[in-house]
Amino acid sequence: MRYERISEHPSTLADILVGRAVEQPTRVGYTFLDAHGHREVEDYALLLNRVLDLATRLQKVSAPGDRILLLCPPGLEMVHAFFACLLTRRIAVPLYVPTSQRHSDTVAAIAHDSRAVAVIAPRSAAPVARELFDRPDEQIIDSAATESGGSLDVLDTPLPSENEVAHLQYTSGSTGCPKGVVVRHRNLMHNLESVRRGFGHTEHSSAVHWLPPSHDMGLILGILSPLFVGYPVTLMSPLTFLRDPLIWLRAISETANTTAGGPNLAFGICAERVSSADAAQLDLSRWDVAFVGAEPVNPLVLHKFADKFSVSGFRRASFFPGYGLAEATLFVSGGPVGAGLRTRAFSSEELEQNLLVEKPGDRELVDLGPVRAGAAAVVDPKTLRRALPERVGEIWLCGESVTAGYWNKPEESARTFSARIAGEGATPYLRTGDLGFLADGHLFVCGRLKEVMIINGRNLFPQDIEWSIESAHPRIRRGGCAALSIEVNGEERLIVVQELDEETAAGDVTALEESIRSAVSRDHAVSLYRVIFVGKGEVLKTTSGKIRRSHLRRLYAAELESSAI
Repeated sequence: MRYERISEHPSTLADILVGRAVEQPTRVGYTFLDAHGHREVEDYALLLNRVLDLATRLQKVSAPGDRILLLCPPGLEMVHAFFACLLTRRIAVPLYVPTSQRHSDTVAAIAHDSRAVAVIAPRSAAPVARELFDRPDEQIIDSAATESGGSLDVLDTPLPSENEVAHLQYTSGSTGCPKGVVVRHRNLMHNLESVRRGFGHTEHSSAVHWLPPSHDMGLILGILSPLFVGYPVTLMSPLTFLRDPLIWLRAISETANTTAGGPNLAFGICAERVSSADAAQLDLSRWDVAFVGAEPVNPLVLHKFADKFSVSGFRRASFFPGYGLAEATLFVSGGPVGAGLRTRAFSSEELEQNLLVEKPGDRELVDLGPVRAGAAAVVDPKTLRRALPERVGEIWLCGESVTAGYWNKPEESARTFSARIAGEGATPYLRTGDLGFLADGHLFVCGRLKEVMIINGRNLFPQDIEWSIESAHPRIRRGGCAALSIEVNGEERLIVVQELDEETAAGDVTALEESIRSAVSRDHAVSLYRVIFVGKGEVLKTTSGKIRRSHLRRLYAAELESSAI
């Protein structure tokens, strides 16, 4: 092996991968835990050997700069596939094996948009790859490692530079069609260093992750951060978590100095589905960083989780709410470690006018910590000037973690990634589309600019209405509600789409609808135009758990407009 590839100041993850395999060959890097409790363990030497095997085969069917679709299920094969692309200077496009026609359509659209030349997929998914991408067999690479191993000749070719593109992170499409975010190696390195500092990670840390590796949070926190810092991680499938969240919690219980987390919904699932008896058997006292992100943080859900698992030794101070987005690689703000969940209450009435007036007992907003990756500004989205301190505005970001734009979308990239604050010079900013404010240097997020609903002249955030509904009736399905604003006969009307399980759907839902209407009227002083009950899974979400409101709005707008005539 070529020792000159090891650098004291690595500029890319490819350098770090080779360095760890040479200097710490027997140190465990990755473990995959399946639904039956079986563990597959890899040290850094075995990891590099398997990556080299895949990289050798990849070089035969592609060239540096080519896009490679990673159609791998969660597990070590996805890890190998991603790092094989990095070593060979190919551009990884992390995806997932589709499980429905809607997923297939999305994956096919991404394949077309990225103009990928090859697919890395397990043998079982090869027929799907052929059908979706119309590629010859030689361009569908089996993701399983072969017995022959890889060639060290891969390391004789130049490793990537920091300015090259590492991967395309396709956005999950909560407000529109998926777009490929262009992530350079230097974006990754800067953001991973921000994660290391913000989360307080060292080589003595450890992590347990179930987040999908096709999503930015699952990829960066679950796969890349452990290698960057040099601590071990246990990975598991999202399906394993959803089927039995206790498996995730048991893995955390068995691990010291642990980082683990996910969207707000994950903590709610654990609080609802894990019994008190099982909670009493867990030791969560060593869970240092319980990060919460990917969607607005609901304090009530986290309080329920903390109450349920106090018997397990879980510490409220471990909560680590944060904020991030793919366009900024991932991590933007969070912490500090040990601060726990902190909130400030503001007048709901004033917030509807984008004004900040503190009012105890009213709307609680979660402190998402100091900005750690670059810098943030709060800007009036109409005037493009900095918002006054007492006003809500759009969050804009700048710095090395901000990515290079959207793949092959120059006009949209210019609008989103090259915004300028009026009267403040030429510094380009990323427009996040999120509304919020900075208070004492800490970030607070109120909602999405595109999702603000204007009902009777008032600005309403859909998440606030959804949270009220979730507490309205014990039979309401948690995480299965979408509040939408739809124009009917020229007037904006509020509707709610609510999932029901089979048992509830088979009965009389009149009382349920009355509870929903009452909760919305009581908490928000607004009347509902329509409550639409749907089956489980019909409130469509992204891979990170965000509700696809734009899609749902289009789905129901025509139907409601015609029924109103």
